[in-house]
Amino acid sequence: MKLTVIVPVYNNRKYLKQCIQSISNQVYKDMEIILVDDGSTDGSGEICDEYEKADSRIRVIHQNNMGCMEARWHGLKSSKGEYIGFVDSDDWIAHDMYQDLMSVAEDKKCDIVSMGYTAVFGQTKTEIDDNTLYGSYERGVNLDIFLSNMMHDAAKGQRGAQPSLCTKIMKRKLLLGAFERADRKITMGEDAAIFYPCCLEINRIYIIKKYQYFYRIHEESMCRNMNINTICEIQSFYQYMQKRFFKYQNKYHLQKQLKNYVWLLLEQGLQQIFHIRFKRTFLFPYTIIEKGSDIILYGAGEVGQSYYHQIVDNHYCNIAAWVDKNTCDGRKIIHPARIVSLDYIKILIAVKNREMADEIMDELASLGIHRERMLWVRPQEIPIV
Repeated sequence: MKLTVIVPVYNNRKYLKQCIQSISNQVYKDMEIILVDDGSTDGSGEICDEYEKADSRIRVIHQNNMGCMEARWHGLKSSKGEYIGFVDSDDWIAHDMYQDLMSVAEDKKCDIVSMGYTAVFGQTKTEIDDNTLYGSYERGVNLDIFLSNMMHDAAKGQRGAQPSLCTKIMKRKLLLGAFERADRKITMGEDAAIFYPCCLEINRIYIIKKYQYFYRIHEESMCRNMNINTICEIQSFYQYMQKRFFKYQNKYHLQKQLKNYVWLLLEQGLQQIFHIRFKRTFLFPYTIIEKGSDIILYGAGEVGQSYYHQIVDNHYCNIAAWVDKNTCDGRKIIHPARIVSLDYIKILIAVKNREMADEIMDELASLGIHRERMLWVRPQEIPIV
């Protein structure tokens, strides 16, 4: 058997059927599905049993409530597939997700194949590009580049590879070793505690630019209670990862990457526990801007400031001018009318919504600026997973 999909289940009766059906209806058929009922009390366990009777590929494991990490571990020990995938029981997947992942794994002989995800909030779906590293990375060729940027890509100021186990397939033997060594009491950064150590042992990883995993954001998922103990949990994660990375010393800048990654967790905790607000960070749209090119940045609000400071820090491109109608705040911001006298390749419009961007484009066009030189993409806030 090529693939095992493991689903930890705890009190998700409302969404569980959609989750299971999305897996059982996969185009890819050479797989088993293990549903691990983690002591559910809302009837979720009974729903799992019904699906087990209806589909011979489905197996159900019932256990006392021990948490997601233990549920995954229990399912992993019982698995038979060469590759392992995980799905959370309140999410769902596109019908061809595992077909796409497995075809790459078999064609490229990969240890890990990963993709992005689609965040779903009500009727709104947003494809999340939470990676800077795409394509194939192979030991002896370019894997060092991946390992040096996987937790924190310094040039882009974000993670190189998001760690969610749910957007991946991974070799079973890799996961067995990682779970055996892991502190399964970790509750903050548990996916990272598995994924990143695994990457240090692989021969090849491939990251594809698709978004076929649907991550549902709802009241229950948004209400993960954080308290002062959260800081201790983050510290436990940090100490564990320090131990896992110790033998590598300064190789791949692992300790520096870890500190940057942990800061993201701490920032999230401080906001929720102490109501300390941090400025939101929006990812600069590197994919539409040529490296080293001269651009004009239009917008000095939250998005514009975020873009500006990223480029000042990493020198990815040259900001020929920072433009906004409001030029009275002491910063080096010029009025849009001065654009016509400047040399530049593109104008990047840094505002949140399409309507405002369209208004700015119309105003720029009225100044005689060609629309093909104007760029806008919906700003993507960098999330913490």
